[in-house]
Amino acid sequence: MAGAGISRLVWLAVLLAPALAIAPALAEDGLALLQRIAQGSRQLTYSGTFVYRSGDKVDTSRIAHSLSNGLEVERIEALDGSPREVLRAGSEVKCFFPEEKLVIIENRSSQRGFPALLPAGLGSLPEHYAIRSGGEGRIAGIKSRAVLLEPRDALRFGHEFWMDAASGLLLKANLLGERGETLESFAFTQVTIGPLEQGALKPRFDSERVRVQQVRATEMKPDDMGWTFRTVLPGFRRVATMRRQTAPGNPESLHVVFSDGLASISVFIEPGGSSGEAEPVSTVGPVNVYRRQVGEHRLVVMGEVPALAVKRLGDGIEQRRK
Repeated sequence: MAGAGISRLVWLAVLLAPALAIAPALAEDGLALLQRIAQGSRQLTYSGTFVYRSGDKVDTSRIAHSLSNGLEVERIEALDGSPREVLRAGSEVKCFFPEEKLVIIENRSSQRGFPALLPAGLGSLPEHYAIRSGGEGRIAGIKSRAVLLEPRDALRFGHEFWMDAASGLLLKANLLGERGETLESFAFTQVTIGPLEQGALKPRFDSERVRVQQVRATEMKPDDMGWTFRTVLPGFRRVATMRRQTAPGNPESLHVVFSDGLASISVFIEPGGSSGEAEPVSTVGPVNVYRRQVGEHRLVVMGEVPALAVKRLGDGIEQRRK
């Protein structure tokens, strides 16, 4: 899953200008479909069962989602393996692990919602993806329409989205590698759009007599973080900068998120670590991870992007001189 070489990146850069010039109508049509997906999956009330695939891992989950008085609420329950549940109300996310008698609570100001493949912003996508409408088919018994995004460089993966032609709800999504292989996917096997059953958004697990772990995240100004990002990845902009503490007594880490409106890259910087303690680049499913030691700090750069992207961004991070 390593990224393509520099030669391919340069070649694509040469072709970028004419490619953008000859396909504005396709991009506009594809953007309209993406806008329907973004609005539908956020604003509709729905429930259903979906299957998530990543490599050899297959998980089945149940979801219920609603928007009421401007507040998004959703509940996702894993149906395979050990019991676990995620309840999101606005920016607050609660993760229940009943076998461990643990609840993890975090406020995420930059929460993107379900699913993680859903576009978060659409403005500059045509500069970095060739967007076109695809064919028609049936997903979970529903007539659906596809929209395809092909990367214009070696810094991002391709995407295939299937939407309910009537409502715009995202029914299926594939993350595609450089050879067109599916790296990750989710697809509804059953979905109902409309009112939820009573209690569908209430947690199934008892939140009493459990250990509560509060993840503290504090937004901060980029100028105050003490680090410099010398490498700018085309199309990626900084969308969040925060200090995070996973539990009282644990060291704080710096968490910076970059996004091109579709793909995102997270950078974690924390004290500790030592050089040569792990493979610099590793892969976990569709996620590429790059580790680097800078003085007394450990850097971890990770995202559902090619290895070239995380390494290039990570190699340009330096501690700001006082």
